Amino acid sequence: MRFFSPTSDLKELLLLQHIEDNSETSQHIIAKVINAAASMVNFYINRLEKKGYLKRDYQSAKIVHYNITHEGIKRKNYLAFSYLRDLIDVYRLAKENVLKSVESIVAKGYRNVLLYGAGEVAETIIEVVRDNKDSGLNIVAIVDDDKAKIGTEMLGYKVVSINNISGINHDAIIITSYTYEEDISKKLMEAGYPRDRAVRFFGR
Repeated sequence: MRFFSPTSDLKELLLLQHIEDNSETSQHIIAKVINAAASMVNFYINRLEKKGYLKRDYQSAKIVHYNITHEGIKRKNYLAFSYLRDLIDVYRLAKENVLKSVESIVAKGYRNVLLYGAGEVAETIIEVVRDNKDSGLNIVAIVDDDKAKIGTEMLGYKVVSINNISGINHDAIIITSYTYEEDISKKLMEAGYPRDRAVRFFGR
């Protein structure tokens, strides 16, 4: 998740959640869970214990169990809610941008479209269109060059080859690949596909 840095609040949430589910965990495992250096784990545990969010239960000189307290559960739930709130805000921002792009495509008269690129961008567009049934955009199928994907389905839409698009009724193709946008555009031109019907989702 490139846009979500592991802040101290997120580390605290992950640590409390992990301890609630795994009281017999180790500091080495905790370090991986919260994405922190092993040398820093004891610092986080000391801080949370001082705040009354967890307690150490010494089984032996080498074995320690960690138990989340009632206050720790309250803190964890609050952090989880705050994290969800931030995720929703980011989702709304991204959704607004996708909808603006969809609106501009529909404004050009393109309603029945193919998405070229069976990746995360196509998935996001599909989810946004499904959530907004009045968007005016109808996704017919998905085009991809990966032979392993052709003939399969993605979120209920059939993945087809560029060689099969002539038999599919559609108004335009939306190029949904950021990395291979130029390559796909060139491939469509070489196949004789009308340039004005090849819409670049990122590079319009």
